[in-house]
Amino acid sequence: MSVGHSLVLSAAALILLATLLTVRLIQVLVTTHHCPPPPRRPDEAHLAVFLGSGASPRARTPSTHTTADHPRPATGGHTAEMMRLVAHLDWTTRFTRRTWVISSGDSLSEAKALELERTISSGQFRILRIPRARRVHQSYLSSPFSTLYSLLSCLWHVTLAPLLSPAPAPKRRPRVFADVVLLNGPGSCVPLACAAFLPRLLSLPSPRLLYIESLARTRRLSLSARLVRPVVDRFFVQWDALRDELLRREGRGDARWGRLRARVECRGWLV
Repeated sequence: MSVGHSLVLSAAALILLATLLTVRLIQVLVTTHHCPPPPRRPDEAHLAVFLGSGASPRARTPSTHTTADHPRPATGGHTAEMMRLVAHLDWTTRFTRRTWVISSGDSLSEAKALELERTISSGQFRILRIPRARRVHQSYLSSPFSTLYSLLSCLWHVTLAPLLSPAPAPKRRPRVFADVVLLNGPGSCVPLACAAFLPRLLSLPSPRLLYIESLARTRRLSLSARLVRPVVDRFFVQWDALRDELLRREGRGDARWGRLRARVECRGWLV
């Protein structure tokens, strides 16, 4: 067999594989966003919470900022928003197992998680550190490499390690990283969301993914939100005006993509 013939066969195989993967991805996305959600489990659940940033400049000054459409209170960073969001969950009977996912070097987020755990003082918890997808002021040339490193770490901790660990005998089903994963804002949540979504391509159990856009986003979505929206199960914004604008835009020209991403929801201020 000639070298040219081998190259043609290899290229054809790659094209076929890419086509099959694309078809499977579209099928899973449509199923995710247009099939009824699974019934809520009555017993306890394992919750994973992503804390992506310890603080922001807004956290230092408790002032109120304004934009052209809405006054915007200082939020104190993505971690502060997430901690306010989870502060009143049922830790004693519902979420008795918890995983706090923290970007490497984020000591403040770790301290906040440990502080909350001291007040809960029940159940089990662990802290999982993942590499940052991109650091503040990092060069765009090096960002793809750090993002890939973060994705590989998430694939191991979130996708492979649970599948390789032995499942308890009574259940006899593959383990999952968590039952529910809460995400918001920071770029490092993108590799985490992709890794948690990946088992669905193989018809394996995977966590329910919930994304809550930052309160600071009043007019348009963050880049992280746009990237994770296709793979999450529920997608929340905190401003009615932002939800209405997204629905208008999708009703005009983006409707063809509606079946491949989560429906935007708004329940008011969640943090």
